[in-house]
Amino acid sequence: MIEINKEINELLFLGPQGSYCEEAKNQFNSLIPSNSLVQKPFNTVKEIIEYVAANENAAAVVPIENSIEGVVRETMDNLLLIKDVQVQITAETVIPVNHCLVSKAGSIKKIKKIISHPQALAQCRNFILKYFNNEVEQIEKASTSRAAQELAELDDTYAAIANRRTAELFKLNILSKNINDEQDNKTRFILLSRAATTPTDSDKTSIAFATKNQSGALVKVLNVFDSLNINLLYIDSRPSKKNLGEYVFFVDFEGHIQDEPSRKVLDLIKLNTNYIKILGSYRRF
Repeated sequence: MIEINKEINELLFLGPQGSYCEEAKNQFNSLIPSNSLVQKPFNTVKEIIEYVAANENAAAVVPIENSIEGVVRETMDNLLLIKDVQVQITAETVIPVNHCLVSKAGSIKKIKKIISHPQALAQCRNFILKYFNNEVEQIEKASTSRAAQELAELDDTYAAIANRRTAELFKLNILSKNINDEQDNKTRFILLSRAATTPTDSDKTSIAFATKNQSGALVKVLNVFDSLNINLLYIDSRPSKKNLGEYVFFVDFEGHIQDEPSRKVLDLIKLNTNYIKILGSYRRF
């Protein structure tokens, strides 16, 4: 459960309208009881996280993981930069991804350039190869809905990879439907806020840590979870961006930070880490 112990009057999401992030935002709306909630689309994940970190009454929705392409690196990197320890992940949801090729053009034969979020482009590699033989130029944009919106200013040799709703919003033709290579394609979104959470019957805790520069340091950390019979749900790593070969590890494990086993595991892994950050405890989707 989420306890809204601070007033939230702004809810941010990766826009513009029509994005998968907006769809996730709509699911989170019911968790924020407010009669005057201002919903703001932002251009980039970095801008969203910087804003919520600097504004006490803001909450934010950002993508964190895709079932095909893995972690959203921009989200992971910027979560580490939040200095206010009260800003944490307080909820998650999963949105099915069904990409379409949309354009002002009436035929796929006219398309010379495709614009979209880099993960959307990557999720449609096989479609692009099949229909364009990699001869089409691929241009990265901050979001799928931003790409669709920008088609209004471009000629009909451009297409965007986006969802059906963006085509309706921006009055675009759908040249091809369900073009993602894997049909069971889903993206996980998180809600960032200063709201507190309380344990439920199905929680997870997300942390980030850097191990000491010693042989077997990571193994020692992972063995702590095993010794306490705590199930690891997810592990990944990102470069620390400080020294070549140094990494920050991201881990999700079962349990809430208020549970005794979770508190104990955190106390023990601190012995073999030189950095640890609690990203949040929240109910599993």
